[in-house]
Amino acid sequence: MKIELLTLGDTKKPEVNKIIELLNAEKEKAAQNGDAIKANNCWRELQVLELNILFIRAFHNVKTKNYRGAWNELEQCELIYSFIRDNSSEEYLCNPRLAFIADKISKWQSLYPYCLFCSPGFKVGYYTCSICDHKIRPRSRCAHKKGKVYNGQLCLHVAHDLEMLEISMVTKPVQKYSVMHDDSTLDFTLLVRLSSFLDHAFEGWDLNWTTMKFPVERFKSVKNEDKCPCKSGNQFEVCCMGKEEVAIPHVDFIFSKPLPTDTEAITFPYDNG
Repeated sequence: MKIELLTLGDTKKPEVNKIIELLNAEKEKAAQNGDAIKANNCWRELQVLELNILFIRAFHNVKTKNYRGAWNELEQCELIYSFIRDNSSEEYLCNPRLAFIADKISKWQSLYPYCLFCSPGFKVGYYTCSICDHKIRPRSRCAHKKGKVYNGQLCLHVAHDLEMLEISMVTKPVQKYSVMHDDSTLDFTLLVRLSSFLDHAFEGWDLNWTTMKFPVERFKSVKNEDKCPCKSGNQFEVCCMGKEEVAIPHVDFIFSKPLPTDTEAITFPYDNG
């Protein structure tokens, strides 16, 4: 059974659930019969299907301005892809759809204005293997390796007796979902602009980060105490206010389809006030 997964509507078709049910049934049957290769292949196909569905949902949420929802789904895509990657051959990973998603996850994330996250610190009593329930110690480990698939089951280490120790503010989090920003205060212009040119999640596009210089007179709307447009983190008054030009981050979007010429104009994020 083949289905086309392109839009959110496609993910809700009854055929999708039927495929999931069939793959789960085949995986369980193979696992019971000791056919680890088939069970692992079924697990992988289920993960690829889930990855496609999540990526489509993330794109839909960006289009409908649910940026936090899309961000969380992109993180889930990142995690699922890492498990698929660690349990697949290079040849399998060259699948065009898989390669596309792997390439675009980080590029979508790079367009977000999120830069501050909370990171909880825990003391863990002990870990057990999710497959055999073995209590993991430095000198006593089971045969299963975390992140690998065995007979259709992903091996994870389950934490027990957790004790919260601290919560830190970080810029490079382990858990990307722990955003500390209020979305209503942020500028999502880059996401709006890119998504406005795309009709579905798998249209071809790329981006190129660079900088562009503009006369300082064009930044009249920036107050002295505001953060400098050059993104140095310093106040405008002590950074670039006294310069003739201000170099600000710029991104060029590259599309696989031709666009109307009037859409190719540079968008300047600071009006003249």
